Amino acid sequence: MVISIHRKLETIINNNWNNFPFGKAPYASIDEYMHKAKTTKKYKYPEIDKYEKQTGFSVDKKWLHDLALHTQIVIKESTLCYTHGQILYSALSNYVFKHQKTHLSTTRIVVYETGTARGFSALCMAKALHDRKQVGTIITFDLLPHTVPMYWNCIDDWNFGPLTRSELLSKWADLIKDHIIFHQGDTYLELSKVQTERVHFAFLDGVHDFDAIMHEFENIEDKQKNGDIIVFDDYNPLQYSSLVRAIDEICMSGQYDCTKIGSMDRGYVIAKKL
Repeated sequence: MVISIHRKLETIINNNWNNFPFGKAPYASIDEYMHKAKTTKKYKYPEIDKYEKQTGFSVDKKWLHDLALHTQIVIKESTLCYTHGQILYSALSNYVFKHQKTHLSTTRIVVYETGTARGFSALCMAKALHDRKQVGTIITFDLLPHTVPMYWNCIDDWNFGPLTRSELLSKWADLIKDHIIFHQGDTYLELSKVQTERVHFAFLDGVHDFDAIMHEFENIEDKQKNGDIIVFDDYNPLQYSSLVRAIDEICMSGQYDCTKIGSMDRGYVIAKKL
């Protein structure tokens, strides 16, 4: 009976996201998407550049901008910024570099992500694993389906019409095949179902409120050991005060050493398990 209720609940939740959640037509013209891409590419982020130099790793910018054109250049009121791709690539590359000093590269690394969206951040992390020749699995959670065609509010809507996420990301199919598992569902229901003994690295970018971030954190913290990493996105007290309060509480708990990095209105916190 309980299983039946859970399945019905999951079906109701998932169906809401399977029916063109971004609309049933393209948002804007190709020219508008291209203009946003060119404008966004010109922005400078000295704090992100500094972090890349500190870690010793930076993602190939041509590769990054190409991926962003299909997954991050969208129509919305706020300023577009995809520096989280750079942060994730550098942080995970640095983690792998240190990991490989004491472990073989064939020792699998497990990465959790909440908030897959179009797959940009998962692919940036997959790129880091690939470039470091590191075996690893990225399990990424989102309410959006991976195999249901839809418009994605991106330039590909004009080129191809409704696509599945799998089709949208077909250019990067090899990285996906080697490293990424897409898991649909609400993290309140789904995180506890995925049983892994260790979470070496995590990127939390799901629902931006206190309860959601604490729930995700509590499902990960006991699976981490000394030196393991959690990256928190959108650390901005003006926009996400509840999210910031949760991250601050985690940082003040004494379990993690936290580094805060600013990028325009989009801040990040990199928390290392003590």
